Amino acid sequence: MKTDDLISALAADSVAEPPLTHGLALRLGLALAACIISVGMVLGFRTDLGSAVLAPLSALRFVLTLGLFAVGLRMMLVVARPEGADLLRYTPLTAIAVLAGAAVVWALTTTPPGGVPMAVQGKTMVWCLTMIPLLSVLPVTVLLLVLRRGATSRPRLAGAMAGLAGSAGAAATYALHCTEDSPLFYVTWYGLAMAVVTLAAAWIGGRVLR
Repeated sequence: MKTDDLISALAADSVAEPPLTHGLALRLGLALAACIISVGMVLGFRTDLGSAVLAPLSALRFVLTLGLFAVGLRMMLVVARPEGADLLRYTPLTAIAVLAGAAVVWALTTTPPGGVPMAVQGKTMVWCLTMIPLLSVLPVTVLLLVLRRGATSRPRLAGAMAGLAGSAGAAATYALHCTEDSPLFYVTWYGLAMAVVTLAAAWIGGRVLR
């Protein structure tokens, strides 16, 4: 190899890769915008959305889902690094879980015993369990592609965090349509839908992020 060729090869190898966050906001923003448009076109936004966002029990679903989105995204970016698994802190997830649990306990104590089964089941359980995973496909795919550029030593955990963040963002967009305002409903079924997506993403991550 000529000296000039060697120098060119070394220079090419030394070019730094862009950080994982490069372009992430745009790609993820477009994915979530597509989710919002899909909800509006297929399901329609709830007619009282303005007042629902201000009502504490209804607004809590946005607090929980957007909180999980932010925490999951942050944890995903941390675990994308080889040493990231040792740097993870689960306190924010615990805090959100405690808040969700407190909301469920409050709902149980304020809902008449005969109304609890109906409050849990609601009227749109099937839509919830169907639409949140479907809406999650695009944002979770974007996040898994971002992780492909990382160097995680825990591919399943990284995939799970991508699934958690993507499904939580999807759940927040689905909430623009959902009229079930009881924590007994949305903590149960939003949570189950997000758990399914998180487990699926962990399985996929274990195979595509090695």
